Amino acid sequence: MKKKILLAVTLVTVSSMLMSCGDDDSVSKDFDEDDPILDIPGDSLGQENPKDSLDPVLPKDTVDPVLPKDTVNPVQPKDSLFQELPKDSLGNDEIKDEVAVAKFDIALSIEDIIVDWYGGGGEKDPDNNSFTYKQYANNYWDIHDLNTDVYTKVEINFAKAVAYDNIDVIATYSDEAKTTERIPSGATSLVLSFEPGKTLVSLALAVSPDTPSDAATISFGKIIIRAKDSDGTVGKMPVKSPKLGLDNANPILDFQYCADPTAIEYKGRLYVYGTNDHQQYEEGVSNTYEKIKTLVMMSTDDMVNWTYHGLIPVGEVAPWIMASWAPSIISKEQGDGSTLFSLYFSNSGFGTGVIQAKSPVGPWTSPLSKSLIDGDNPVVKGSGSIFDPGAVIDDNGDGWISFGNGQGWIAKLNPDLHSLDGDPVKLPSPFHFEANELNYINGKYVYTFNNDWNDHTPWEWGGEAPTACSMNYFTSTEPLNPDSWTYGGNYFKNMGENGMTYGNNHTHLHKYQDKWYIFYQAAILEASIGTHGGFRSILVDEIEVDEANVVIKEAKPTYKGVKAIKNLDPYSVQQASTAAATLGIRYVPTEEPGHMVASVGTPSKDGPAPTEGVIEVRNVNFSSAKTLKALVKGKGSVTLRLDKRDGANVASINSAGSDWQEQEAKCGNISSGVHTVYLIIKGDVLFDTWQFAN
Repeated sequence: MKKKILLAVTLVTVSSMLMSCGDDDSVSKDFDEDDPILDIPGDSLGQENPKDSLDPVLPKDTVDPVLPKDTVNPVQPKDSLFQELPKDSLGNDEIKDEVAVAKFDIALSIEDIIVDWYGGGGEKDPDNNSFTYKQYANNYWDIHDLNTDVYTKVEINFAKAVAYDNIDVIATYSDEAKTTERIPSGATSLVLSFEPGKTLVSLALAVSPDTPSDAATISFGKIIIRAKDSDGTVGKMPVKSPKLGLDNANPILDFQYCADPTAIEYKGRLYVYGTNDHQQYEEGVSNTYEKIKTLVMMSTDDMVNWTYHGLIPVGEVAPWIMASWAPSIISKEQGDGSTLFSLYFSNSGFGTGVIQAKSPVGPWTSPLSKSLIDGDNPVVKGSGSIFDPGAVIDDNGDGWISFGNGQGWIAKLNPDLHSLDGDPVKLPSPFHFEANELNYINGKYVYTFNNDWNDHTPWEWGGEAPTACSMNYFTSTEPLNPDSWTYGGNYFKNMGENGMTYGNNHTHLHKYQDKWYIFYQAAILEASIGTHGGFRSILVDEIEVDEANVVIKEAKPTYKGVKAIKNLDPYSVQQASTAAATLGIRYVPTEEPGHMVASVGTPSKDGPAPTEGVIEVRNVNFSSAKTLKALVKGKGSVTLRLDKRDGANVASINSAGSDWQEQEAKCGNISSGVHTVYLIIKGDVLFDTWQFAN
């Protein structure tokens, strides 16, 4: 088997494959104001889509459209730069593990502080590099699981002498033990040494309960976590995953910023699409959206393990666009038996575009040389942005599309799904902001949208007035009759009202395998990657929908997410791009649309590079297994463990081949039942598929 790979790294090609199986005094620096900053380059920009050659295609720079630095830059493994992995219990030492070491120190800033009480527990002042702490609030730095035998202390410099005598610096470890040091009044610096042999998970300054004041403002200079073997350079915090080794299912992807979800079911799988916020992250400082010209694709059949299908290069497919945001997808069976997928998107804020395909992962084409509708349309002109489309196919096979900003609109689509059957009609959309979407439930059209940040009184539509920037819905049996729509309620409040970060709201409601789900967005991955620019992620939770009466109950966002609706079969071929969680994995496209292979990499454009990658696959149902098969290429290794990331090796494959080869390794004992599988990747190997056999 040959696959063409589009790479932002150099492929190492050698000639053979090896297989194995089985288990598998500090030096400190003085604090220096002039510590050099480590300039770690991001991944290369401007990858182009593969051509039809069998040889690997190296990326070239592009100007228009602007593509992301990487198709994906997944996450740095926990302690990947310093973790010493278990040895092979069967005496096999072909896989060599790294010695625990790190050469760079880590800089912290006030921007990295997690603020307690939904943002009310403290106040950041970036202009003065100060933070105001409130009594009893838990404001802390998330320290991404650092090994204290590698990182031994934190050195804090204060720009102004501390004017309090009851401020503590607290280091918290994974076993919930703590090391605490009181800052003396008048101090201009403090060094807190960590307890050896621990995993550091957070650092905090706290106002002690016996304080006579309920707040204290601390002005910071440099804050540096020192590595024992540091060479004096200072880098960023290693990336972590908010899901790996935990029971959390949100966000769906832990290596890629994406937002504005939509979904379609095809042949038993649920395909989800979103705005590629990661492209803006790679090329900008904050999420201002203008550089985004790609869309993200993923799918699942169990709601927990997600297959990453890479990016839709909208800027190449439709070079006339300004940007591509907020997709909405529908599909319709054609006369020849094929299925036509129509994906609508925001062409910046000016219009709504459409691309089409005969497969849910492409290849995609543009049936038009301009937007389907834009702000020059005389009916909608002056009504706000003509964007954030939401489309649906009703039981008659008719297609409908909604869009708008400040005013919602609806129009009927022609059978070609890329032209309008008549002029748009206004929708009832009080306090309208964005995030238009359509569903068709039990003979009724359901229009959902995000209202604005203003006060929503007086409210004249029945029921309670919706809260700021929340999701509302209206229902109708006559979609082109504005007077036929009835207000249903406020079904999803802003994420900030439920313990997450406040932000613009955008949802998609979808029934899959007899359950209703709500897909939504929240900026919960930023702390793990180390950014603060408003870069979002897609999440999913269950939602209750009374189909008989077409009533949508209120849902709330969670980190926990949803449970698996089925187990994964390890005896079928599984993609390395299928995971419940990842760390240190970068996915690379092949010549086959939607088909990605795994390598070691990072989603951070300026963070440290990992030395290994981890793929976690949940709910894997074993009866017995004697052999692991893997399709691999390049120089490196793939090692499989069960239930614990740092558990014993069950099977290992060493790769050293320049061509794709399916290799086998005998397995250690695997007990029958449901397990979590960890696939550990090291070196320059590319990893495509895996499968167990008896």
